[in-house]
Amino acid sequence: MPEEDIEIKVSSFYSKIKEPVLVNPQLLVTSDIRTSKFYPAPLPDIFRGDQLVVVGRYAGTGNAAVIIEGMVNNRSTTFAYDVKFPDQASDNEFIPRLWAARRIGYLLDESRLHGENKELRDEITELARKYGIVTPYTAYLIVEDEGRRNVPVTARSLQDLERDKVVREQATHAWSTFNETKSGAGAVSGAMASDAFRLVKNVDELASASGMKSSSGGIVITGGSGSGRTGSSDFGDGKAARRAFINATPVPASSEVAQRFDQYAQQTRFVNGRAFFQNGIQWIDANVQKLPNARRVQVKFNSDDYFALLAKYPDAAQWLSIGRNIQVALGDVIYEVAD
Repeated sequence: MPEEDIEIKVSSFYSKIKEPVLVNPQLLVTSDIRTSKFYPAPLPDIFRGDQLVVVGRYAGTGNAAVIIEGMVNNRSTTFAYDVKFPDQASDNEFIPRLWAARRIGYLLDESRLHGENKELRDEITELARKYGIVTPYTAYLIVEDEGRRNVPVTARSLQDLERDKVVREQATHAWSTFNETKSGAGAVSGAMASDAFRLVKNVDELASASGMKSSSGGIVITGGSGSGRTGSSDFGDGKAARRAFINATPVPASSEVAQRFDQYAQQTRFVNGRAFFQNGIQWIDANVQKLPNARRVQVKFNSDDYFALLAKYPDAAQWLSIGRNIQVALGDVIYEVAD
């Protein structure tokens, strides 16, 4: 970046790459386990002091061997580890969300390098909504998608942001600039933005406490803290994501606008595998949109019916704990809990 000391950056880079631990790594899984959508892809070389977090999807269950192949001191080397792939697992609930963020980074790269298309937009939007990943880029896509599909206002994800013309216009411009700028500082910032997704180790740096703040260059994304960390990010406290938005929005944000976006971004909760968005005093399960014709049942908070609902769906306890006014999809029914 222009404000950085190039000598320090180059020196740091060469100090790092002079001690490779594993070059050209490949990850394979034996048995009948089928894997897909591994990120980062391809796997980068690993140097002394590095930590490489790999996320992906698998189908099948049972015991298998995870094999890592690569070059160590110019010699082919293989490491094998016995791993059990369960049918279901509730531990480490941050992993699916981390996978989704990296998948979004891959899709953003595809959009930026090869051109935007409906399939890319739709998948980015669905992942961002499903996993509650709200940044200026994804917020724009969510708002645009729900408007195009005429989703009822009461079920929309980001109602306050949608009504805020200034913030919405700047987010819209950020998305178009991200896809259209092919050279210069804007292109560099776009690449850093997708990298911030592709290599992130903590989704909260991108999402739950992200926002805008005023800057001499424009709007920047602010990082945040939260649960589900797997170690410090390669992007520190979210600096890459912050800088990426500076060149994407030429109109500097006032502190008031910055605070508004920060507020909108924090009106999201990801709990027990589901994303919830706050609309006024009510929290809306992102799955509600998928059931437009579902039967709706109203339940008074703390009533006998409320506790009967908890007894029927024990897994819903964490979702219902978000607030006293909430819409949640359970089975093929939408329950509207009201205080």
